[in-house]
Amino acid sequence: MKRCPLAWLWVGMLLSAWPVAARAGGPVLFAPDFSHGIPAGWENVAFFSKKTDYSVVHEGTNVYLHAAADSACSALSVKLDLAAGAKLKLHWRWRIDGVNTNGSERELAAFDHAARAFIAFDTFIGPPRSLNYTWANVERPGTLLPHPKSGRTQLFVVESGNGRAGQWVTEERDVAADWALAFPGKAMPKIAGFGVMTDSDSLGGRLAGDYADIRLTAE
Repeated sequence: MKRCPLAWLWVGMLLSAWPVAARAGGPVLFAPDFSHGIPAGWENVAFFSKKTDYSVVHEGTNVYLHAAADSACSALSVKLDLAAGAKLKLHWRWRIDGVNTNGSERELAAFDHAARAFIAFDTFIGPPRSLNYTWANVERPGTLLPHPKSGRTQLFVVESGNGRAGQWVTEERDVAADWALAFPGKAMPKIAGFGVMTDSDSLGGRLAGDYADIRLTAE
């Protein structure tokens, strides 16, 4: 049984500061700097499971966050306090070693992923609603579906399968538009946190993913 519910990922996280700077396309509201290691305020959060190992890798001029899950499940996450906005964009790059072709986006017993990035929202009562951007095992890119444990977490399949494994892939998402698709009719609340997650505790074995150039901008 899956024992790493996203509903609990925010327990114990610390508040951190983030840079606000001007770049092409608008101000950067959140852009973690991993050049000196994992920044203060980021927490490796796991419950009832071995933790995924998160570390910073320098590869020439490329600095990235490396996640390796060996029958493990945890999220590296940070608490935020960002106002909702109609022009919020999430940008990042990621790379995986490979998916587990027996994994599933719909079945809790096989819910393992080489890479996920997520935004959590301040929904006051109950677990936070969240948008998860997933490098899926089998579902087609463009698919939107609920987390198998809770509809408060919605999964956007951004990449899928092993066709681009080993390659850096650049992504951009319109956060407000994705919220409207995931939670129609509900006003988007403020952003309460951000995190990444690589996990392999359901099926066991090893999965690995890399994350870089993460930023939230007000386009």
